[in-house]
Amino acid sequence: MTITVTNKPNTNVFSAFQNTAHTKNVYSSLYYKRNHRLEEADKKTKAKIAAGSLISTLIPMFYFAKKQNLSLKNPINLLKISYELKEVLTLSTASIAGGVLSGVIADKKSDKKRKVKEGVFQFMNAVIPTALVGGAMQLIKDNTKYKESKSVKVAAIVTSLIAGMPLAAFLSNIINDPKDKEPDRKLTLKDSIVNMDDALGALVVAKIPFIDKLHLDKLMPVIFAWCGYRAGQSN
Repeated sequence: MTITVTNKPNTNVFSAFQNTAHTKNVYSSLYYKRNHRLEEADKKTKAKIAAGSLISTLIPMFYFAKKQNLSLKNPINLLKISYELKEVLTLSTASIAGGVLSGVIADKKSDKKRKVKEGVFQFMNAVIPTALVGGAMQLIKDNTKYKESKSVKVAAIVTSLIAGMPLAAFLSNIINDPKDKEPDRKLTLKDSIVNMDDALGALVVAKIPFIDKLHLDKLMPVIFAWCGYRAGQSN
């Protein structure tokens, strides 16, 4: 029997998880896809990024509370803010921008351009699906035939999310690399799943009763602050 020896490396469907020291299994690959961080920042840097993201989340919340005549003497009133499309887009933008800016300033070791690019991706991933859902809900609201149909609203939400996340990735590639000098960042199913929290605002904007019962609007500031924190640490 003849055995042929070749230097060609073995590849299989899991090879993408095996090629680097940081992606030895499916779990670590999902971790990377979510955080885009090959090396952990030190505690002091993390604290600065967290503070920047938190402050940039609270500032628009205080503004919304004041505009909606909610007393700022009681911090609990921040949980009573009513979020429409404009508020959701403002909050997500501020949180992510604050996290990235803090990361650029505090994280001296990382490539600042890469950090900004990750911020652009997170921003587009939060804004585009939310804007599409908001637009779809407005169209349904203005349609006398379907405005009371829960199934139509759910279908509109699902369609907007499915279309919005790839569109966000496409636009991010154009913004981050307008001259197409680098390979495009592809949005895989794993990317969509692990970054789904970026699109949480879309569900808040939907205003569907069974979704409202989950009180996602109360969690949204925390989620967006966390998104900003992740973007600020990416390297």
